[in-house]
Amino acid sequence: MLSLRTLVFASLAFTAGVSAIPTGNLHKRLVNDLSHDLVDEPTALGRFKLLNQSINNFIFNFVDPNLVPSPKGKDGFVVLATAANFPATIGNNVAMGVGFMGPCGLNVPHLHPRSSELLLSLGGSLVFGTITENGGSFITGTLKDHEATVFPVGSIHFQQNIGCDPVQFVAGFGSDDPGRLDIGPALFQDLPADYVGVSLGDIGVKEVEDIAAKIPLNVAWGTQQCLDTCGLTRAGQWTPDAVAKAKRQFDEFMSGKMKGRDFAGLPTGGDSKN
Repeated sequence: MLSLRTLVFASLAFTAGVSAIPTGNLHKRLVNDLSHDLVDEPTALGRFKLLNQSINNFIFNFVDPNLVPSPKGKDGFVVLATAANFPATIGNNVAMGVGFMGPCGLNVPHLHPRSSELLLSLGGSLVFGTITENGGSFITGTLKDHEATVFPVGSIHFQQNIGCDPVQFVAGFGSDDPGRLDIGPALFQDLPADYVGVSLGDIGVKEVEDIAAKIPLNVAWGTQQCLDTCGLTRAGQWTPDAVAKAKRQFDEFMSGKMKGRDFAGLPTGGDSKN
């Protein structure tokens, strides 16, 4: 028997037309209600009947602005279609993620505790790396446009856009709830700082807290080599041109060619192109 909330969802879809998908908090509430009904339904046929009240239940829009994570990283974001926000995946053991990577964007080291991952690069090249367990070898390589690789369940892995133009990736999972654990935040922000410090050679709680405060959101800026190539700088970081200007001004001041009042200051850099 269809629940009242499912009938309401179906009625809204019918009266508004299939192109009018509820948005915002209403959409989230209806998705949550439908998800609960699907979890309670023991048969695949019953779940299909619940979903079949509206064609919209079978469609997921990865470029819906309401799905952009908030807050998001400095250089991109990842949109996931899982049991949490796409009820059609429930019971089907599938999920998908689409990454939108800016120049030099880094999908930070992380793992998925409940699924392997098949990742496809689109529109550019991605450097990837992975390690599976203690004693395993670190594997790294480069995916060109339309090339793919596999990350085993539970393996730590990352991807970085090594170009100066945006790149996307598509990631398929063998679970409707693959989960994600970012390694840096988990180690330095979630675990007790005193235990982390001891495990890293007794570096001290203050040092652990200092590192924790610097960990960026995903998607983050990648390696310095890529940033230099693309003319990008992190906030508070001096560019090579700024360093050269500082040396030039210092030499002119020491030689008497520049007075203190003529010192105009130096650029400190920012998360942008020069």
